[in-house]
Amino acid sequence: MITEVLKTPLKEMWEQKAFPAPTAIQNRVFEPLNKGESFIAISPTGTGKTLAYLLPILNKLEANKELQALVIAPSQELAKQIGTVAEEWAKPLGIKTQIILGGANFKRQQDALKDKPEMIIATPGRLLELASKSNKVKLHQVKTVVFDEADYIWHRDNRQAALDLQKKLMRDTNYVWFSATVSDELRQMMMESEGAIQLLHSDTDHQTLNIEHHYLLTQNRQKLTQLKRLAQVEDMQALVFFEQVNELESVASRLIHDDIKVGLLHGQLNKLERQTALKLFAEKKLTYLLTTDVASRGIDIANVPFVIHYNRVSDANTYLHRSGRTGRMGEYGQVISLVNEQEHRDLENILSEKQIELTERFVYAAQFVDATERNMLANELFEDEDVVEVKRSKAAPARNTTSAPQQAVKAKKKNRKRDTKNKGKRRTSN
Repeated sequence: MITEVLKTPLKEMWEQKAFPAPTAIQNRVFEPLNKGESFIAISPTGTGKTLAYLLPILNKLEANKELQALVIAPSQELAKQIGTVAEEWAKPLGIKTQIILGGANFKRQQDALKDKPEMIIATPGRLLELASKSNKVKLHQVKTVVFDEADYIWHRDNRQAALDLQKKLMRDTNYVWFSATVSDELRQMMMESEGAIQLLHSDTDHQTLNIEHHYLLTQNRQKLTQLKRLAQVEDMQALVFFEQVNELESVASRLIHDDIKVGLLHGQLNKLERQTALKLFAEKKLTYLLTTDVASRGIDIANVPFVIHYNRVSDANTYLHRSGRTGRMGEYGQVISLVNEQEHRDLENILSEKQIELTERFVYAAQFVDATERNMLANELFEDEDVVEVKRSKAAPARNTTSAPQQAVKAKKKNRKRDTKNKGKRRTSN
């Protein structure tokens, strides 16, 4: 077990946090990382991958004011999250860490490098910019590089910054790629690599996940209505994923109009707006956090009870990354897909290879229930109405069963007869 070989300060912190036994991925990668091997590590979201690579790296870093390790993340939010964890665990060892983010003040980041951190957590573009404009980023000293959410970083549309970074590093640098899924690009990189790269799976981590996968049959024009109904469910709080920013913002404005507390998280917002939305959601002050895939990559918000797919998901990897925001580290979570009949069939086909089964659910009487529970609720409500009707019939005279429109017609006829009668009386008197 990894806790037996950790340095004393790290072991004491682990015990203080009262963590359970290390997860499968944490045990699986400790020795290869400690030995300086290069590998690709695959494990589901929410299984402790951040500590899986931070602990062995910190365990062997020296507090010597020389840059020895890099952690590369695809988004500012994820880099900040990793950096916060790294700083907490590095402090007892006297090791300095620094977060380098795109969008942050360049001069302040440059000045902070004077503290000579032993580990940097960064987004790739800003790190390259700092390295090209400052001699304080000594990349030739780096021994280990971790790419978190590697399948996203190494996607053909994003990988150039990572490739440019590798060109600035020494040939004997060790690389580690962490991801929840294996992409074609990662497989190709592994085959084309000059050195030996292992592919390490931790399938047993699937057993630690406690997530239920549901679908609500919903026509496209009714998805907003369904989202409003879900908001009335007790203890509802969800990350709601969208494909397009314009649709996300349109839905948000209509939810806000109905006094439903929502936040927004997407790439067109500035850093402060995104941080504020994440903070309010983490503090349970929002019912929904409406987001694009910017939040599906490693963002760790504790105890998110629901994830909702507003739009159809086109591939299993996207579904898994989004769904992994709930049910983290063994917590219970539920995933809801709003789909029409054709989308439901498509989604079942997509998820069949991952052995994920979908169950149909309903929103009934402000509860999120299956078919059996819905029928029971319907019967209870029907019986309650019968009881009320019996009590009403015993305690009061029979009600007027005439409908409101019928009553209005009768009133008009009555008024018309009265007016005719009055006119006759006036003629007689004249």
